[in-house]
Amino acid sequence: MKIAYTILIACCISLNASAQLASRAPVGPRALGMGGVSSIFHDSWSIFNNPAGLTDTKRITALFAYKTIFDFAPFNTVSAGIAFPTSLGNMGFSVFRFGDDIFNSQMASLAFAKRTGIIRLGIKLNYLQYNIEGFGSKSTLLSDIGVVADLTPELTFGAHIYNFTQSSISADNREKVPTVIKLGIAYKPTENIALVIEGEKDIDLDPDLKLGLEYQVIEKVKARTGFSTLTNTHSFGAGLQLTRFGLDYGVQIDRKLGHTHNFGLTFQINE
Repeated sequence: MKIAYTILIACCISLNASAQLASRAPVGPRALGMGGVSSIFHDSWSIFNNPAGLTDTKRITALFAYKTIFDFAPFNTVSAGIAFPTSLGNMGFSVFRFGDDIFNSQMASLAFAKRTGIIRLGIKLNYLQYNIEGFGSKSTLLSDIGVVADLTPELTFGAHIYNFTQSSISADNREKVPTVIKLGIAYKPTENIALVIEGEKDIDLDPDLKLGLEYQVIEKVKARTGFSTLTNTHSFGAGLQLTRFGLDYGVQIDRKLGHTHNFGLTFQINE
């Protein structure tokens, strides 16, 4: 059984669906709970998404997340990171691990973001490695770029390109790392409501239109929901923000493949 599983993973890893899971950092519980929308946020979770959003991190913040995919243990993901302000801009370092002992992928990322007026700019350098038991390991470098702009006090625009360098995990380009373009808009009609929409296009896959809603129920509690047109999945989530701690949870409901759960914790290290 173990040999068959190893061969299956080795065959599937070159397919786009597998590469999406193995080579892209999890978007985090907030984004997952809002249909997967991630390009327009400017918080600490931006370290895993659009790096331009890091500019609003005012204190040293540590993050940890655990994600279960389709209730299938070999697809579980653990991620952690730290974001902090500097005199030149904001920086962040993050890592994630997907898979089990038979097949896994790891990524380490270093991000930098700078705000100028209404424009936030960010860039991220990633080191990605695949490991398959019995087949060895392969690695590559790739980069992200992103922008977030406050068009008005109520309207925010975001753009994020993952792997704009179009790096591959193998020299012959047979094992491609996805190149993904995201464009999003967030609209806040009131302080308690955020409506978000995002278009996502993997250059090798069909486009995905994602919709999300975030509502602040009470001062420290937010409720979220969303929808993805490509996967036809609904999402729900919630967040609790205390003085220094933040707890977030998101679930994506897929009636055919199973549910995806994402738990997240943030902690502000300094006052």
